[in-house]
Amino acid sequence: MKMLTIAPAIFGLYECQDMSYERSKKLNMLSSSELTRKIIDKAKSLGASLAGVASIESLKNSPSHKLYPKIGMNLNEHFADTKEDLNIANVFWPADAVSAVVIGIEHKAEEAHLDWWDGKGTPGNRILIKTNNTLSEWIENTFPVKTYNLPYFVEKGGIFLKDAAVIAGLGYIGKNNLVITPEYGPRIRFRALLLNKKATSTGPLEFNPCENCGQPCRKACPANAFQTTVYSAKDLGQSILPGINGTYDRVSCNIKMDKDIDEAAMMIPAHDKNQQEIRQLIEEFEKSHIKTPNGDQPFKYCVKYCRKCELSCPVGLPARP
Repeated sequence: MKMLTIAPAIFGLYECQDMSYERSKKLNMLSSSELTRKIIDKAKSLGASLAGVASIESLKNSPSHKLYPKIGMNLNEHFADTKEDLNIANVFWPADAVSAVVIGIEHKAEEAHLDWWDGKGTPGNRILIKTNNTLSEWIENTFPVKTYNLPYFVEKGGIFLKDAAVIAGLGYIGKNNLVITPEYGPRIRFRALLLNKKATSTGPLEFNPCENCGQPCRKACPANAFQTTVYSAKDLGQSILPGINGTYDRVSCNIKMDKDIDEAAMMIPAHDKNQQEIRQLIEEFEKSHIKTPNGDQPFKYCVKYCRKCELSCPVGLPARP
């Protein structure tokens, strides 16, 4: 009787070992470039508009990963005013991570709702999270590769996604301080996951759409966030700065974001007691930009953040007749 009880367990153990062996054998037969190709193909089959791979070493030396520990993450200040704020900007890398997979999903102008913050994030980000989770699961089930599925915010353990997208060859940081891709312009959002195995990097890309551009993005900004040079290469010790040349005022941009939040709050009737929780959530979100509500309560409002610098960019738009 004991043998009958133990045998299935032993068989299950051998079966798991066989599966692990097969995955290891499959990876050993793959080159790092083939691993990259398979991951990118799978990401696109899951709905990603773009996908690429960046090396962790390149990311550690990317502009934002060097810049933000100097200026901090407080969007209400041009420079950090506390040591704690500077520490928040430091990325903590898993010791065995060597490659980053970056996926992007297009956010068309006519699908504005994908960017509307509804109390639980945005619909577009939920699509990205689902795609990233599914890709992570597929990688671990197909290859003997460990993945680290990252949150969006650096404060919560994420990485600087714009830099990751550029190093993965998906686009270029434009004068509107957004990643501009050849296919979709800046109308795209990103997520990433890390791998403990090397996959060949797919970038950077030889692409600079801003070189001879008339800067409609900067002219369209209602907050005049691109009118003044805020950061200099001399002060910060690096040549690549926010808005390419330091002409991006994150404080002015954030004031406009706060106004967008206020407009969403004003849409809620003051006498509606059932919506008081929503008001509190908006206030918390305004203060931290990382709060998320609990429960499955349907929300009756949305924050429609400004996208004028993004939507005015001509890159990736169909040619006019």
